Amino acid sequence: MSNITDYIRNNFPIKGGEFAKFFLISYAMFITVYVYSVMRLTKDTIVISQLGAESISALKLYGVTPSAVIFMLLYVKLANVFTRHQLYHILNFFFISFAVLFAFVLYPRADLLHFDTTALQQSMPLFKYPLIMLSNWSYSLFYIFSELWGSAMLALTFWQFANQSHSIDEAKRLYPVMGLLAQGGMFLSSKTVKVFSAHTFTTDWSVSLCYICSAIFIAGVTMSIAIYIVAVFIIGVDRVNGAATNKKKKEKMGFVQSLKYVMSSKYIGLITILLLCYGSSINLVEGVWKKEAGILYPVAQNLASFMSEVQQWTAWGTIASMLCGAFILKLVTWRTAALLTPVMILATGVPFFLFIIMTLEGVDGWSLFGLSLLGMAVLLGAVQNVLSKAIKYSFFDPTKEMAFIPLDEELKSKGKAAAEVIGGRFGKGSGALITQAMLSTVAGSTLITLAPSLFGIFFVIMLAWLYAVFALYKEFKLKTQDQNV
Repeated sequence: MSNITDYIRNNFPIKGGEFAKFFLISYAMFITVYVYSVMRLTKDTIVISQLGAESISALKLYGVTPSAVIFMLLYVKLANVFTRHQLYHILNFFFISFAVLFAFVLYPRADLLHFDTTALQQSMPLFKYPLIMLSNWSYSLFYIFSELWGSAMLALTFWQFANQSHSIDEAKRLYPVMGLLAQGGMFLSSKTVKVFSAHTFTTDWSVSLCYICSAIFIAGVTMSIAIYIVAVFIIGVDRVNGAATNKKKKEKMGFVQSLKYVMSSKYIGLITILLLCYGSSINLVEGVWKKEAGILYPVAQNLASFMSEVQQWTAWGTIASMLCGAFILKLVTWRTAALLTPVMILATGVPFFLFIIMTLEGVDGWSLFGLSLLGMAVLLGAVQNVLSKAIKYSFFDPTKEMAFIPLDEELKSKGKAAAEVIGGRFGKGSGALITQAMLSTVAGSTLITLAPSLFGIFFVIMLAWLYAVFALYKEFKLKTQDQNV
């Protein structure tokens, strides 16, 4: 018994005296993921039901991307005025207050606040979707702010706070546990949206929206309280804000510098291709799937309920995948682990597109397990969405990071920055760019009618991804000849 007790004491990640800090920061991360997941479900429901799924790619391309740039410029300016601790609470209050403003003021008065651009859309078809965004500006703002929450409150301010609050040793022990617990926020968000969207709760979507956004506001307030307690009473505000150091700040690489660095290294270029292929392939499938889901569930509350079910399964899938991932990675080579993500996306993406194409061909009377072609297409898209997100955290991200390990220090730092700038950021926007270009140039097209062409592009992207994995594995083996990879 003493041996078991000693083993638990030596290997349990949370040490004595860390429980209060760990609990409060984990809670803050839990709520950050919860709010982001609730907003993601709500924004998709609003845009798909009100504007059409085709508008999602336009919002990502013309709304989210420039807004992210503007936000970062404003953040730099605000950081010169406020401390990190103050800025965290200011940004949090801004986002959660807008959610309440949207639900209680803007959404109920959308007919009065929005304006008609139908005539302009007909005279300027190339600008149809940007005009739809502008005319329905409150919906667009909610979508954009919901997307920015993930960047501003999770990727930026939360991790700044967490990194200032933990030593390297603490981070190694506690971050994996915090990440696993945070998936509960995604699960709870699906339950929240599902309950408030149920017809047994209310038949009016605007009422559901008020309750959903009230939940966002309350959760955000408790999140700020948790961070305040940690900063003021546990670790100290000075540590959170960061003491000045004499270390020279690393110069960040711009787009042109990043592109040059990628082009000069085949190894970094192949990693960049992996990132580009992941982001673009997911966006191509997801856009068509959300369009089909909107057709199958034309009522906003039904759509929100369905999307919350998908997110609930995503949470379970991610938890299971993260628990199994570390074990599987020990048993297989880097190449096998790196192939799992593209093979899975290909295996679920191909039948999804085939069912979409069958619906275009007008196949009547077809059913499987009691589901129509449309129902099967939506189900396959949901499965693809769940598995692609779950497997990303367990296999795609670890194998990508492992690929940087054998590089020299220069490539580890600058090469990674270059790959993330070109592959990460542009990978997410490339799918939206492809979709918007086709929607704008092909008259009268929709995501459904474009499905055969998008399928072809998707297949080419997947072939490029598979090639990049095999090519990178050869380079990886040369740099790790003394290891079993």
